[in-house]
Amino acid sequence: MKWARFFVLLALICFSIFTTRVSASFTVYYGQIGPSEYSELGSFDIIILSPTVNSTYVSKLSSNHTAVGYVSLATIGGWEPWAKNLPKGLLIGENQNWDEGVVDFSSPEWERIILEEAIPYILSQGFDGVFLDNLDYVDLYPDKKDAMVNLVRAIRERYPNITIIANRGFSIAKEIAPYVDYLLLEDFVTYYNFSSDRYEVFDESELQWEFDQIQKLKSLNVSILALSYADLTNESQVREFSALICMHAEEYNISEVYLADLSLQRIGFDPCGRQREGARTTWKGTPQETSSEENEEAVCGPVIFLPLIILGRFILR
Repeated sequence: MKWARFFVLLALICFSIFTTRVSASFTVYYGQIGPSEYSELGSFDIIILSPTVNSTYVSKLSSNHTAVGYVSLATIGGWEPWAKNLPKGLLIGENQNWDEGVVDFSSPEWERIILEEAIPYILSQGFDGVFLDNLDYVDLYPDKKDAMVNLVRAIRERYPNITIIANRGFSIAKEIAPYVDYLLLEDFVTYYNFSSDRYEVFDESELQWEFDQIQKLKSLNVSILALSYADLTNESQVREFSALICMHAEEYNISEVYLADLSLQRIGFDPCGRQREGARTTWKGTPQETSSEENEEAVCGPVIFLPLIILGRFILR
């Protein structure tokens, strides 16, 4: 009976390991959530979502993970629940790539909308915090840099206990670092070129500039998340981009990397997870499928049986 209990325990442990998906620690996903998406999102630690997704799923995810809702600090798309209250006089430009209006983010009225409408709405849906996008607009409007920094600081002061993730904003990173929990480095190594209408790798000079920014972020002692882009339906491109992304991630000690397509309507994956675990780097199927299968083969190998045998000795006493 004792040996029977031991082998049952062994089977349960290996089954648990086999069915555990190894994934990135964060995801950026703006699609809708159903049961299958909810199950897949549950394998990530930090989950960045649209604020309009089903709040029931948000509450479930935030109970065991960190779920944050998207809010742009410099643009408005018209789909946001707080967009209906935007005075037209706040619009100062447009982003044709995303069909968005650029707002005067130095306006006290915009600060009021962010602090009293946008963030309260996001938190009311069950989110743990916010993902602050489009901070790079300070480079297009340099006279408004101080206003953006003040807005980020105001968010932290008004909501001291929420999780705040800021996207890029390299030129103000030093100023906002004390007020955010993470800085997301979007377009890490690869990006989508709207002019050529394709996914590309930055050229050498652009990569060097990006790596210089990473070194500056490292000096701020702030946690970095890296988001890269590729056509997830193109296996050869995913393989090629992943190799480059992971090579540079290792070189610059970026441990949290996520690969997705531009729409962010499909859940992506960590392109470097298998390399970190020492597994093979070639795909037989989709990246998610192969990652899971290969990690399963590696985990329940001979090494894991040593602690199990030791555990079995106690059971069999």
